[in-house]
Amino acid sequence: MSDDQANASPQASQDLFGDTSPAGRERLQGILNAILELQGVSTSNSDTTLTTEDLQRLLTLFGARDGSDGIVPISLEPEDDDDDPDYVEEEEEEEEEEEETYLSSYGNISWGGSRMPPWKRAEWWPQVKEPQKEGLALLLNGEFGRVMHQHRSREGHQNVTHAILKRGSSSRPTYKEDITSDILPNSNGTAVASYGANAYVGQFSSDSAFYYTCVRNFRLHVYDTTAPLKPGRTRESSDGHSTTMEVIKTIQAAPGNWTITDSHLSPDNQRMIYASISPTVHMTSTLDSSTEQTPISFSDPAPERARRGWNTYLSEDMFGIWSCKFSADGNEVIAGGSRMIFVYDLIANRRTVKIFGHNDDVNTCCWADTASGNVLISGSDDSFVKVWDRRSLAATRKPSGVLIGHTEGITYVSAKGDGRYVISNGKDQILRLWDLRMMRSNSEFESVANDNYGIPHFDYRSEEYPRPKYKKHPLDCSVMQYTGHEVLRTLIRCHFSPAETTGQQYIYSGSSDGRIHIWSLDGRVVNVLDRSYTLPMDYDPSGPDPQSVTPARVTPCVRDVSWHSEQPILMSTGWLGRRWGTSEGSVIARHEWKGLSKSRGGLEDWVEKQEVEGAERSKRNARQAKLSSIPPLEAELNNYGFPHGYFLLRSVGTERVLDVSQGLKEDGTPIILWPATETSLVESMRRPEASNQVFFIDTSGALCARSAGHAIDIEDEYLVLRHRRPVTLPFPNSYSHPFPRFAYHPETKEITVAFAAEPSYPASPTSRRESSSAAWKEKTYYLSSVPVRKPPTLIDNASALLTSAMAGPMALFGGKKTNATPEEVFDGEIDLTEGELAEQDRNEAEEVDDSPDLLRPAKVVALTPEEVAGASEAAKLRRQWEILPLRATKHRTGM
Repeated sequence: MSDDQANASPQASQDLFGDTSPAGRERLQGILNAILELQGVSTSNSDTTLTTEDLQRLLTLFGARDGSDGIVPISLEPEDDDDDPDYVEEEEEEEEEEEETYLSSYGNISWGGSRMPPWKRAEWWPQVKEPQKEGLALLLNGEFGRVMHQHRSREGHQNVTHAILKRGSSSRPTYKEDITSDILPNSNGTAVASYGANAYVGQFSSDSAFYYTCVRNFRLHVYDTTAPLKPGRTRESSDGHSTTMEVIKTIQAAPGNWTITDSHLSPDNQRMIYASISPTVHMTSTLDSSTEQTPISFSDPAPERARRGWNTYLSEDMFGIWSCKFSADGNEVIAGGSRMIFVYDLIANRRTVKIFGHNDDVNTCCWADTASGNVLISGSDDSFVKVWDRRSLAATRKPSGVLIGHTEGITYVSAKGDGRYVISNGKDQILRLWDLRMMRSNSEFESVANDNYGIPHFDYRSEEYPRPKYKKHPLDCSVMQYTGHEVLRTLIRCHFSPAETTGQQYIYSGSSDGRIHIWSLDGRVVNVLDRSYTLPMDYDPSGPDPQSVTPARVTPCVRDVSWHSEQPILMSTGWLGRRWGTSEGSVIARHEWKGLSKSRGGLEDWVEKQEVEGAERSKRNARQAKLSSIPPLEAELNNYGFPHGYFLLRSVGTERVLDVSQGLKEDGTPIILWPATETSLVESMRRPEASNQVFFIDTSGALCARSAGHAIDIEDEYLVLRHRRPVTLPFPNSYSHPFPRFAYHPETKEITVAFAAEPSYPASPTSRRESSSAAWKEKTYYLSSVPVRKPPTLIDNASALLTSAMAGPMALFGGKKTNATPEEVFDGEIDLTEGELAEQDRNEAEEVDDSPDLLRPAKVVALTPEEVAGASEAAKLRRQWEILPLRATKHRTGM
């Protein structure tokens, strides 16, 4: 040490500690010696005096607080890692801040004594009430659950009761997702455990057989979630822990810094790792009685530390691990901490990856997929989520890509597990969903790495978020953004919903305002659970909620939430302290789906209440009708032989039912005959997609299709779907005319059709049809099926030709004789297309209906009384129909 350094030492001591007396120096020397002995450095023979270098080492050891719940060391000397074979250094870039304008507008923002500008979060982030286009594309791309279920649910056709009832009768398997994906936790929760300290982690095991928590008093609790709860019978311990759950194990964690910040279970749920802002992650067992804990050190090997010297030893080893996760096979651990990302091989028992990857603390990290384990994700207080490919780390010192969009630090990242989608919570109060295929390149990242779009001096541990200067980063590449929650006080976590029961179509997160948000992927908030109304442990979480609940005096801060993999149950960890670090205590709440049980009383009470309310509504509507000056419109209540309500029309001759082709709703869609696609006649047991075979008579007396809601019209003798049309002159015409009226005759089982005007709708009354314009009134129009023969084979054609030749030589050149007169054909009464016959001209062979095709046409035939009387038995059967009414209940009544 030079003389200048020795002379500067007392002044430096006075500047840093304000005391240069012998007693003060002796006290500081004693503190330094004690700390060095804790680190394994002997000071018994040391006669050195306190110098500037000693004070710097002391500061390095103590560290300085940043914005992240703990301690981060100050590195006073540059690190030399050239000899570290698994170290990858990223180029450090200096951050530039343009804050003068912002601070002059909003004042100096600091933790504890901040002056926040008045602003409305709802105006900055309006509530999303309609599905977003990008989110709908995600839901319907087949990667987030079953697409058919998504369609049914959004069209209102999803019926949970129907899906459960049909499981036994359906030949196809009923997917669990079809039943459970729309049943979400909807209660504000009931307390099931409490602690005297803050709980930082609370998660179900992958099979949800147990639930575990990590508390700031360095205790890990494991609970049996298969055992019944015991409300009112709490188990209490000396450390302030009480619970109504069955405790499997309580683990005393190894000493660390401040708290346990993260933990994770192995794929078999037998092991647990946890981090506590130290260079060492510890691993312990979960379900057995063993208390053994295995340290996993991410520090450099001991020979490297000894070779680098004492000062490098301190600065290198005093980093902290904030986040840790097992790999999908359980053989590796990824960890993130003070600007670095690590991977540790548990089989080889050594660290294999060390990346100096960020310019600030790495708060969170995870694996991108559950297969290869090659892609790593890291999120940092520098506001960037980076993607690393282990296969390329030997060739390049840059990330494979960067997910840019947040303007503040990242609190948590969670991967879907398919190597494609990732979500992240940010201190900019936005949860973002990313597609790794859309990530920015490293060159794009480096072009904006020095630009700051966040709030200068913002500390997220405060209870307010000032109005930001930017809504998003200019290079935002996120697919969707979800807002409404608050990311303050601590590192709030977010997750995908379970794949087994929801197809991962929901995203949920805790919030510092005590509200748990559940979003659909399309951007809408589908549920908000308020921890301020959580019930005490005396209540049963599955029981009915009381009629009134007094909100808690202290708004809980929900840091972590976990969704049961098989049931609609959430578990949340809520802090009870009023401000960060001033008071502690936490409560674990269980949130269940409660249907009618959310109301006091049973099902009978609910039904009675509905009846009373219905009667009151009827009386109110009647009073309003009397006071109304406009008389009600008259309705046609004559069903013309058809039953009230919904029904099917089955052809006796073909055993097929009337069907709206392909379930379409467009004007002019043909109405055909098709085999019944649903056998049940009970409303609640029928599949919604079978509604295209259901019909009804509306208030005007028109026959209508249930699936489309439109009436049935006749066009060129065939039935079609018809939308309502405006009146055009001269009325009626082929475009605008009254709907035909269908009538059912039970005694003959026939359906007749009545027209208000000539069905051909002539263009002019002076046309050549004027002489016979009244002829259509003399005929009766019947609804009939049309027989279809199978196509003749070559042998059939040859046989018919030889038979005709034997009957008469000139028959080869003759045609079929028809009973229709030339006047009828010319007059337009019969309009035959190629291959068609008039109904009255069919012979015995042409009555055969043997085509293997499922489709049969249905048409309206016009017959005189003589033609009706002389019709064949097959023709009569084709004109007969059965009405199959739909029932509201499974059992018939009144019989």
